[in-house]
Amino acid sequence: MYTFLSFIQTHQAQTETFLGKKILDCGAGGLVPPLALFHQHGFEAWGIDVSDEQLQRAEAFCREHEINLHLRKGDMRHIPFEDETFDFVYEHYSMCHLTKQDTALAIHEMYRVLKKGGLCFLGVVSTDTWPMVGQEKEPGEFWFDAHGEETVHSAYTDDEADQLFAGWEIVRKETRVTWLRERAAEITLEDWMNTYSDAQRRYSSEDWKAMYGKRVAKSRYTHLYYFLRKPT
Repeated sequence: MYTFLSFIQTHQAQTETFLGKKILDCGAGGLVPPLALFHQHGFEAWGIDVSDEQLQRAEAFCREHEINLHLRKGDMRHIPFEDETFDFVYEHYSMCHLTKQDTALAIHEMYRVLKKGGLCFLGVVSTDTWPMVGQEKEPGEFWFDAHGEETVHSAYTDDEADQLFAGWEIVRKETRVTWLRERAAEITLEDWMNTYSDAQRRYSSEDWKAMYGKRVAKSRYTHLYYFLRKPT
């Protein structure tokens, strides 16, 4: 949030303010909605989320803090707004739960609702993440059970991710790594081997067992973040 806000500030005239500028958050629900920060800086803040529960949490936050965010149920694959409605579009850790086909569709929708010259921030999971949890049903698409619901994480190589943004201007690209050493150190060998069924299409049982000793040094979550502009 702060990174994108700083990015916006560096790409506007010194005399220009955020007052009246419209920003859309794709995946805007949750206990602390990111839109609250943008609202505090004068943006007209709009957000969509597919989850009723997440929207209710965000609305409770708004009531508690007496702020006005424009929240509605909506799917980023079919954004419920007209073409070129927003000055800015923001997404973080929501699009990663889409298949690769749906990710491309969501990015196309963000492009559509963004004004010419508008700025966008979003991210995808890198294939540098290790280990990828879940069964790889399609290349780079890992399916797993999350609280009783089948969920996907899609992972991209750098070149594959860049190809998602044909037609955009890539202003900046960042790779960010979160090391998961403490969490990995707590995993027992038994628990590690219990996850083998998800990984079996990539590794033999013996190879997976051998990786247990490397888990602390290697476990990481890697994101590719993009700062984009829609050409004028």
